[in-house]
Amino acid sequence: MSLLLNPNTRKPGSLKLIWLIAALILPGFCLAQSGTDAVPVVDHVAICVKNLKKSTAFYTDVMHLRKVGNPFKDTVHQWYSLGNGVKLHAIQGDCAGVHPIAEHLCFSVGSVHEFAKVLESHNIKYSNWKGDSKEPTLRADGVLQLYFQDPDGYWIEINSPAPKK
Repeated sequence: MSLLLNPNTRKPGSLKLIWLIAALILPGFCLAQSGTDAVPVVDHVAICVKNLKKSTAFYTDVMHLRKVGNPFKDTVHQWYSLGNGVKLHAIQGDCAGVHPIAEHLCFSVGSVHEFAKVLESHNIKYSNWKGDSKEPTLRADGVLQLYFQDPDGYWIEINSPAPKK
């Protein structure tokens, strides 16, 4: 293969051979690692929302999530990137139920205190895990946490490393 890559020893047409190998053979190796595995990976998390416009404003303006393509191309679904290929799928529907704080979606930020300012600017109530203070919960592993709810009552945790003392 080094003969094909060295321009001084490469024969005419060998570059076409390299491209042919790359185009036809390498994708098969890549697919073998992900397409045939029996181990699942997260693709998306779906939530039911009562008012898609209100939820879209929340997830774009407050959470700063980036919208991604809607495969349904309709007005009752909105998709967002959560990073690393994972998406959040908001589906407008007849949603009911109470969501306990233990069932939450968690995002990490650089500073919980700075993110709390964003919540305050949007008049969104937030608290620590116990719900008795706006002061973040300090976990045993040194992570600070705050909790708040989206327009449909889903709990969201924001966390960051505690500042070094």
